[in-house]
Amino acid sequence: MKELVANKLPKMAIIGMDCLVSGSQELDSFERSIYQGKQDFTPLTYGETPSLPIPLAEIQQLSPQQQLMLKVADKTLKNANLRPETKIAVIIVSKSQTHHQNKLASYISRLWDATSPAFAEENSIFLGLNLAQKLLTNKQVDAVLLAAMDFAKEENFCTDVHTLSYDQNAHETLAGEGAAAVVLQLQDTARQENYCIYAVIDALSVVQNSPHQPEAVTQACQTAFYLADIQPKDIGYLEVYASGIPQQDDAEIQGLITAYQTGEANLSCALGSVKANIGHTHTASGIISLIKTALCLYHRYIPAVPQWTGVKTPDVWRGSPFYVATESKPWFLESGANRRIAAINSMEVDGSYVHLILSEEISQIERSSKYLEQMPYYLFAIAAKNQSSLLDQIITLQKTLQNSPSLSQLASQTFREFQKHQIQKHQNANYAIAILARNQEELTREIDRAIQGVNIAFETGKDWQTPLGSYFTANPQGKKGKVAFVYPGSFTSYIGIGRNLFRLFPKIYDDPVINNVYERVANIEKLIYPRSINKLTKRQLEVIEQQLINDPIAMLESEVGFAGLMSAILKNYFQIQCQCAFGYSLGETSMMLAQGIWTSFKNTSDYLNSSPLFKTQLSGPKNAVRQAWGLPLNGDDQEFWSNYILICPVSQVKEAIKHENRVYIPLINTPEEVVIAGETQACQRVIEKLKCDAFPTSINHVIHCQPMHSEYNELAKINTLPIKDIPESTFYFAANHEPITLDSQTIGHHIAKSLCEQLDFPRLINRVYNENFRIFIEVGVGSNCSRWISSTLKEKEHLAISVNRRGVDDHTSMIRALAKLVSHQVELDLSPLYSVHAVNLQPPIKLETNRNFKNRPLIPLENELVQEPSGILKSIPHHPSNPQYQKLSDNNALMTKSHSFLLKSRQASLQQINCLIQQQIGVYKKMVEQGKKN
Repeated sequence: MKELVANKLPKMAIIGMDCLVSGSQELDSFERSIYQGKQDFTPLTYGETPSLPIPLAEIQQLSPQQQLMLKVADKTLKNANLRPETKIAVIIVSKSQTHHQNKLASYISRLWDATSPAFAEENSIFLGLNLAQKLLTNKQVDAVLLAAMDFAKEENFCTDVHTLSYDQNAHETLAGEGAAAVVLQLQDTARQENYCIYAVIDALSVVQNSPHQPEAVTQACQTAFYLADIQPKDIGYLEVYASGIPQQDDAEIQGLITAYQTGEANLSCALGSVKANIGHTHTASGIISLIKTALCLYHRYIPAVPQWTGVKTPDVWRGSPFYVATESKPWFLESGANRRIAAINSMEVDGSYVHLILSEEISQIERSSKYLEQMPYYLFAIAAKNQSSLLDQIITLQKTLQNSPSLSQLASQTFREFQKHQIQKHQNANYAIAILARNQEELTREIDRAIQGVNIAFETGKDWQTPLGSYFTANPQGKKGKVAFVYPGSFTSYIGIGRNLFRLFPKIYDDPVINNVYERVANIEKLIYPRSINKLTKRQLEVIEQQLINDPIAMLESEVGFAGLMSAILKNYFQIQCQCAFGYSLGETSMMLAQGIWTSFKNTSDYLNSSPLFKTQLSGPKNAVRQAWGLPLNGDDQEFWSNYILICPVSQVKEAIKHENRVYIPLINTPEEVVIAGETQACQRVIEKLKCDAFPTSINHVIHCQPMHSEYNELAKINTLPIKDIPESTFYFAANHEPITLDSQTIGHHIAKSLCEQLDFPRLINRVYNENFRIFIEVGVGSNCSRWISSTLKEKEHLAISVNRRGVDDHTSMIRALAKLVSHQVELDLSPLYSVHAVNLQPPIKLETNRNFKNRPLIPLENELVQEPSGILKSIPHHPSNPQYQKLSDNNALMTKSHSFLLKSRQASLQQINCLIQQQIGVYKKMVEQGKKN
């Protein structure tokens, strides 16, 4: 075996990135394609000479490919947002060292500081990392820009499936093109300077000149583990080389499996390769893999491998810790872990093997993301005083659409006008419409429909809604009544639930309520997002989902977690505050946790997992029923108990069961929908007598009936937990259909009583409605409660909506729900759907109270305000000839962030904002007048 070369790096931080690859012209686009599992192997296009702070004649001396590299380097430096005095070095990796490459390195250096040293390093991105480490450690420079490119497009191989080359249907890898760059700094320096840190490079090991040797791959891995002071089981994602050359792939696979063996039957590490998305970019492949992996750490998700079907040699993989994700999913921390760790396995041009360890920067609280605002399902909100004014604005939108280059920009422009009506009270809008569209064709169609729909809504009094989700009401309930959050019952969770929520709304990772249930949700993540080295078939997924359904504790934990997520999103992102909350059945448990009343669910969950309550008493053999009926305990007959949904008036069902001692009505969902439960044959006799539509329920547990009385004390114990902050909301419980004073004992006994007795949901709904609650938002899994509320209230004025429906993606469900809330004039903040710079009405002035705002320890605002993931400072234009305008622009960005936090804390009133706007207008006019004089 060749001599081991290992270089223990002082930890370096990646503080800037950008890339240009097939299908993606910048970092945000590339990250989105990775998350969504998209593929693009088309050749790059070379357009006009980039506009850069270097004379055009000099730039034109470079080839079109080098000009693109220069553009990527410039965007990377902007993304890093280095301080002006920072001294940088430039390292370029390319196929050959030439005079042109040296000139390119010199030009890149001039983008920042003409006196900074420039270096050109051939062939290896990983040797470039070594050089960067030496320069930073020796204090020769403060930061290093490391760049690589490969534009030598080769003829693509023909494969059956374009995916990871390990796939059973893939034979070789398509060739790709790309240019990419990162900015590196020592981790300690980056922390001190409060830079955005995408990822930390913990260790790098190289085993030289050992092609096609599995032992060399293993050795490189084990050395990297030792240098990083980690174990293989700590690594959650592994980016592999996967060249598509059989000898190389076989050696890599065998070496990795040996190195990553954990001795446990635990699929702990996901595999992937950027080559499955954009092809093999050869010289640039190392740095593009580095950027992809850093993005996954920064945004905390496991990336999908597009078109994956299964491995070529299943026997080789048996017992390995590896799995392949066919859809991206949240990256939950394993129990006991404090950070996410990833690895990159690669192969040098000379045949050496490389293993790189990266981890997330745990001090990085705020993680900038444009994913939500760039989702192509746009909400166009329009507000007006009257019908004619509303129609005029819709027609104006129609005309503006004809000349709008971007639907995203048009949505932001429309929102600016809508926001004026929210902030400036004197404009007092009586009506609002929400028009939804994914593209220009859909928007054109929806606008045409809206013009007719608004007129019809005013004529008939009926709400207008399209299949796409556009919505208008001429009778907004938000001005008439209050908002209630409704928490659905348990046993409705499903595989894949909430898969995209953490990517759409990443701040919920740090929400205290989410942290409360995080560990329990992470424990059942493998059931919700199943892992496998081969793509699971539909039948396999059905079996796994049935396992989930048969595990009532896992169902409860996943649903409690989901309710917490949705509550946090509605309250923290969109500022929707409820004045009341109530739950359906076990939804009362979800309500306590999601509203932050209970401070710890872990102890309860641990107890549930050890208690016989949901294992043998109410599920499985159902010993609570056997005891009540005098049957042998732990019997083998699992079919003696059944639950059925009956579509029949409640009064008729009550009459039909009068003479059946072992049939109960545990749940009254609506006046026309009832659940009966009990002895199977007796239930069937009741159904036959009623001759109504009846359906067996998907779950077969015991709840809300007399046999549960023996479990009252256990239920009360489980639900008696310490309470923390009690919000201003009123909480209704089904035990007495009244609000209660919240304390630990009262909550525990009310939930226990509710679960042991019949649940009359219509009675609870009407009790809340009589207190002038008109807006009901179902905050949890499914849409049953919202359907039951509408069936119960019928023609009474109300709005009942859900934020989740199986088969509809999370983003679509949320946008459609927001559309209804907007039209019903519920107080909310839509700004998270649009770019930050689009929501400023006027250039604000710097307030005295904000002087030390940037020094808040948990919110590094100074970096956030000037740094976007793309590196383009759109909200802070640079005008060196006008320093006063620059200062004003900086204040503009600062106010954007401060306004966001003021909303969250509810410390600023609308009157104060209006006053602030008038001050801003005055200052801005003064600045304009002064500029004219100059």
